[in-house]
Amino acid sequence: MTENKTYRLYDSLEFFWKKKIWFIIIPVIVALLGYVGSMFIPKDGEYVGKSTVFTGSVKLEALTNPEHIMAQYGEHFTGKAEVFVPTRSYIKAEVYGDTEEQVTKELTLFDENLMEGLMAQNDKVIDGTQRYALAQSARIKTLQQGIEQYKQALDDTDNVTVINNYTVLLSDAELNLTNALATEQRVRNDIISYEKPALANAYVVKTKSYGLEGAIAGFILGILFTIFILSLWKYILEARGSKRA
Repeated sequence: MTENKTYRLYDSLEFFWKKKIWFIIIPVIVALLGYVGSMFIPKDGEYVGKSTVFTGSVKLEALTNPEHIMAQYGEHFTGKAEVFVPTRSYIKAEVYGDTEEQVTKELTLFDENLMEGLMAQNDKVIDGTQRYALAQSARIKTLQQGIEQYKQALDDTDNVTVINNYTVLLSDAELNLTNALATEQRVRNDIISYEKPALANAYVVKTKSYGLEGAIAGFILGILFTIFILSLWKYILEARGSKRA
């Protein structure tokens, strides 16, 4: 007695192989439709300009807040534009437009205005810090002169009361001098380590086309659609054969 076995997977693969031409026709057609369809995806502009500004040590909230930056420096944008602050030290901008000249002009103006605002704050901080350092230098000289006078006064007297008074004054002056020297050094180190704002990069390119992505997605979808169609075709043929039997 011979046992009848069914090999559904083998039968399906054999049927697919006989109809293999459809694995070329349908995916190619769907890929073309995907490519053409991607051309109709709306774009914000034919060109996009991108720039990155390094804010340096400037941490003023008004100059690192995207909404404030857009309101203050982006009023001239005629197309879509976005400002991002990915970190506290960088500001990124994206500007869209229909011509390369338009995008370049608007992005350049934005970067220049933003840099002007950042440099103004940078200079303000540096100038204030330098004035403070100069004030500390003047105070150090005054304290040093006072210390020399106290020492001279101590050398010129034998009065115990006077000696005690000048000793206290000398001790306070030396302590104040030590603090002033440390403060001056710290302030000058702050000036040296203070980073200036700078334009990291800026460029304008054509906006991305999604034709290739649409074609690839269409081709993959076409293969799946072909498998479905051929499976349905095979099922209908088998159903008809079963009814005739």
